[in-house]
Parts: sequence; structure tokens; C-alpha cells
Amino acid sequence: MSKTPNYDLKVKAVLDAAKLGERVCALTGEKWMMTEEEIGWYKKFNVPPSELSPNTRWKWAGYFDIGFQFWWNKHARTGEPILSFHHPASGIRVLPDAEWYEQDFSNTHETLDLSKPFFEQLRALELRVPFFATANIVPPENSLALLSFGDQNSYFVFACQSKRTFFGVGAMDTEDSSVVYLSSGVKESHHISHSHRMYRCRYARESQDCLESAFLFDCRNCEHCFGATNKRNRKFLFMNEQLSEGEYRARIAAIDLGKRSIVDEWSKRFDELLLTHAFWPENFNVGGTDATGDYLHNATRCHFCFDSEDTAVDNFRSAWLYGASQGNAYAWGAVNTNESYSVETCPDSNRLKFCYRSVRCEDSEYCMVCRDCRNCFGCVGLAHKEFHILNKPYTEEEYWKTVDAMECAMMDEGTYGSIFPTTFSSSYIPESGSVLYAGSTEEDLRILGGNQFLPTDAGATGVDRYDMSKTRQLADIPDNIDDLTDAWIGVPIYDEQAKRAFSFLKPEVEHYRKWRIAPPGEHFIPRMQQMSWSAQIAQFENRVCTKCSKPLLVTVCRRYPNRRILCRDCYLAYLEKNG
Repeated sequence: MSKTPNYDLKVKAVLDAAKLGERVCALTGEKWMMTEEEIGWYKKFNVPPSELSPNTRWKWAGYFDIGFQFWWNKHARTGEPILSFHHPASGIRVLPDAEWYEQDFSNTHETLDLSKPFFEQLRALELRVPFFATANIVPPENSLALLSFGDQNSYFVFACQSKRTFFGVGAMDTEDSSVVYLSSGVKESHHISHSHRMYRCRYARESQDCLESAFLFDCRNCEHCFGATNKRNRKFLFMNEQLSEGEYRARIAAIDLGKRSIVDEWSKRFDELLLTHAFWPENFNVGGTDATGDYLHNATRCHFCFDSEDTAVDNFRSAWLYGASQGNAYAWGAVNTNESYSVETCPDSNRLKFCYRSVRCEDSEYCMVCRDCRNCFGCVGLAHKEFHILNKPYTEEEYWKTVDAMECAMMDEGTYGSIFPTTFSSSYIPESGSVLYAGSTEEDLRILGGNQFLPTDAGATGVDRYDMSKTRQLADIPDNIDDLTDAWIGVPIYDEQAKRAFSFLKPEVEHYRKWRIAPPGEHFIPRMQQMSWSAQIAQFENRVCTKCSKPLLVTVCRRYPNRRILCRDCYLAYLEKNG
């Protein structure tokens, strides 16, 4: 028996009328094909078809993705500064994680008024309930870390499990390294993107099991190489030229990567090599069955998906699928998440719709930062609760009757079936996942809307923590690591592009000296942005194989939009001959 009979009748009429064929995104004007498979997922979750294109929906979801952000927010009660990924100008207040988890915020609620827009009431509740400041899974030790999986002596790392690492996103099992992006098993390396089991490497992308090498793209089991693309099991390559060991070492000895000007010069040469000699495969998928998308590892029947590990099964238009995630559609950040629709980072949960950062929850909708809840609607910060709406308790009978009426009201106003408005985001949008991982442009952000503020607003950059009278400019930073003396430690440096100041930390400078890394010439935020844009992002486009002209569905690469792409068969044939 249906628990929401009136809503079910409304949505059934809409789903029955849904037709296959070309659609035009209501916001961006982008065209896409509404397929039988897509409509099938709407029917499965009993939700109305979206008027937004799949690419636009990922850009929208990215508003609620942290990206790579570190801000000074304030303790919701004492006003003491707290490092957080929630920008204070967003209106979101925070508490330290340990303090936040001691509460369930059930005493803070709104009384539902069906005559008013639901999102207006939910936003009021969101602004009243504090969020956790750092969302650390395992408390970090002596580190500046967010969403930590157990960092030790690491600084400015997000979603990492690292030791003595500086500036990382998704750097797992990483040690003595810096500027690492979505990689694992990285040791004593610098500037590593989408690579695994790398030892003493620099400026490497899409590579695995390499050592003592620099400027690599799509290489496997290579060592002592400088400038190599699409290579397998090779040694002593220099810009793809095979050298003897003696010739190779002589050339390498003349290159000092401890100087930023030298790094910039070779980065340009490597970019030229990539565009003239390298080929991108149509995707970087590994294993799996009946999987379409990119960076999918051992995925089964996952269509139009992006980045998965472990055993993702039967997912549609979902990104960042980890663990045994199954039966999800339009999920962004699913970790052991099942049978859920349009959710953002809801681990170990089942049968959720339109929820954000809720953990171990079931059968709930439009909930934010809840844990161990079931049958809740529009709740914020609750723990171990059932049959709550806007944090207020209901009897089971009252709950379903009210949910039915509320979903009907939302259907009538055209808001049911969509995740939260972009104004609900706690991010500084130009640095959110929408830009870093879904490629939103300034025009996209204008169309999608959201809260507008500067990174410096509400004291978020901690400018009051610096003696700005001593500020230096980017042009003042030494080119050579030998010239980066202790006098630079703690000195504020203003980056006009990032619109904020930064300073060198003592352990950071010691790291650069030990591994002879050139002093960076910009704030770490744009550095990590460039890392994300040099890899593929969560946006699809149609291309053709450079060799055989076979039509391909590929993911976008912002840094190399005109890269040469090969279909799987042509790519393997190329590796057989040239790798």
C-alpha cells in the first residue's frame, strides 16, 4: 500500500507522459537525448524527469563538493577561529567535529507551513544548525587536514591518508610528497596526478609503478625517464628518445628542477610533447563489465559514470563511486551507498533522495549532515531519529500524511525532484567541486546562481593572522630553492589571482630543500586547480578516434581540449608498437 498516494498519482501522470528523444536543458540550453534507460531510473525512484541536462546536474551537484578549500570560520558559540571547509560568508556556522558529534540538534526545528515554499523553510533551519567544521574520518595528527583518513605531520591536505605531505587531494598512502592529486602509494614525489605507486617522481600524470622519473604521461613500470608518454617498461628515455644510461645521466645532470624557471621551461616542452606525440585513451577504465564513463575500476553495468573503485554495480550518471555502491542514479560521492538518487556524499546509506553528507541513513529525503536516521524529511544535524520533518518529531501516521502533502505541494511549485538550491552551498563557489571537478565556467556559475561573496569576506582567509605590513609579492619569491632562506618562513605573500595571502611553513621549506623542489610561485589553491584541470573531469562530450574516426563518448579535459584521442582498439595497437 502506498504511503504517499496523492503524490504517487501526480508523479505517475508525469512519468507516463515522459517521451524519448532530444531535450534542451532549461538552464544552459545544452541538448541531450532522453533515453528509455534514463526514464527507467526516474520510474525506479518515483521522481519526475529533470529539466536539466546530465552535465548541468553534475555542475549543480559540484556546488556542494568542497573542492579544495580551507577557511577560517568561527565556533558557533564562542566565536573562536576554526579551520573549516565551510566559508563563513555562506552563513553556515560550525563546531569542532568532536563537539558536533556529541549533539543531535533535535531541539532546533522549524514548524512546517505547507503554504510556504519548502526550501525557504529548510534554508532557515540550515542556518540555525551548526555543521561539523572538518568532517575528519580519522583524527589527524599534527596536521592541517580536512576530511582526513588519518594524516600525520601533513599540511593542507583534503580527503587524504598521508604522512609528511603538503597540498593533497585524495592522496592515499602517501609519504614525504607534495602537490598530489587523486593518487595512491606515492613516496618522496612531487606534483603527481591520477597516478599510483610512484617513487621519487615529479610532474607525472596518469602513470603507475614508476620511479626516479619526471614529466611522465600514461606510463607504466618506467624508471629513470625524463619526458615520456604512453610508455611501458622503459628506462633512460629523454623526451621519448631512447638513450644509453651514460647519455641519460649526463643530460639529467644539467637540469636543475630546484629552479622554478627551469621547471617552467621543461613544463612547456613537455606540454608540446603531449600535444604532438601523446595519445589519450578514450577512457582510463580498468576491468569491469558493461561500464561507460572514465576512471572506472572494476565497475559493472555502470553507465555514464565517473571515478569508481572496488565493486560499483548498476549505477547511472553517478560520480565518485567507492566501496560496494549499487543501484544509484545521479549520485555524487557514493561510498557504500545503495539505491539512492541525487545525493551528495552520503556514505553507508540506503534509499536516500536529495540528501547531503548524511551518514548511515535510510529512507530519507532532503536531509543534511544527519547520521543514523531513517524516515526523515528535510532535517539537519539529527542523530538516531525517525519520523522527523524539519527536525520536528511526528507520529508515523502523521509523518507519511504530511510527507504526501508536502511532496504534492513541491510538485505543484516545480521544486520536487531537484537537489537543494545552489544558495544552500557552504562553498566559495569559484573554488568548489563545480569548477574543479565539473568544469563550470564563469558563465555557468552566473546561470546556476548561488551566493556571491569574495574569498576574503567574513575574515575567511585569516588576513588578521598576518602582519600585512610585511607583505611581499609573488615576484619576490626566489627562483632557486637555494635562495629560499629561513627569512621567508611565515612572511605573508599576496597572490592577486587567488585574492589572498599565504606564507611558507617551516616544515614545507625543509621539504623543498630536502627533495630539491623549486619554490612555488603562487598560492596553493590555483596550483591544485591546475592539477584537477590537467586530468579528465566529470563532464562528457562526443569525439572521434584520431586514427579510425570511430565515434567516442569521452570526458572533458580542460587543459588539453584538443588532445588526440584513440578508441580502445587503436590505443592498444599503438601501445603494442610504440609503448
